[in-house]
Amino acid sequence: MNCLLKLFRLVTLVGAVLLIGAPVGTGLRSQDRQAPPSTPLSVRAGEGVFFEYCAGCHGRRADGRGQQALNLLPKPQNLRNAQFVKYLSSERMYTSISGGVRGTAMPSFEMILSPAKRWNVIHYIRSLTADDTINIPNAVAHQNVTSEMKNPLAAGDDVIATGKRVFLNYCTSCHGPAADGKGVIAPNLVPAPRNLVTIASWGEKPFIDYIPDFRLYDSVTNGVPGTSMLPWIGVLSDAERWSTIAYLRARASEERRKAESKQ
Repeated sequence: MNCLLKLFRLVTLVGAVLLIGAPVGTGLRSQDRQAPPSTPLSVRAGEGVFFEYCAGCHGRRADGRGQQALNLLPKPQNLRNAQFVKYLSSERMYTSISGGVRGTAMPSFEMILSPAKRWNVIHYIRSLTADDTINIPNAVAHQNVTSEMKNPLAAGDDVIATGKRVFLNYCTSCHGPAADGKGVIAPNLVPAPRNLVTIASWGEKPFIDYIPDFRLYDSVTNGVPGTSMLPWIGVLSDAERWSTIAYLRARASEERRKAESKQ
């Protein structure tokens, strides 16, 4: 009887951990797609939500230095970074809060916070950098990327070989040869480069599997403001950028097969 009780407690605990660690859904129903207008009242309400649910990781100043930040990898985002915050669409912020962010400690709040509270906390976060200007000195060119864009290249051996060559020549100093975010200069970068393909924890997929083609292409092409990810539009051709994405997806498939073989 005692053994059965212990087993029940263990199963309950594991189930709770899996529920907390995985997004419950997209968190974006049709009626929630449009952000309500920001008002002084919604900003104040969002501040209360932030201090209750977010400050432990992101810090009371929203600078990514909460009490739990030292125990987390990757570190929580610095939401005082105007370039990064203003780069994010409100829909993307809402989705991250609702469904969590895979490969990070950001959990899903879809079952905890109402849609109104999620939008209020976004209004509060935006208010912190509302008066800050952004400067992207490396953006010598820009390419509009739409959500309909998909990789036009078939992921054959030649394409993957090209992508591997590009990645090893241009990306490994930050993302590392294994694309795990452990490049030689990674310890000096804040926020740290993404672990793109290796599986961070049991039950997860590689981070890149959760990211659609257009998001990856936009990041490689136009850079990610507020991070060390530079725009490569003036350096790499369209084909080279798409080839790199094809190579990373092939590497992620390798990592999934490795993980499956160990089960």
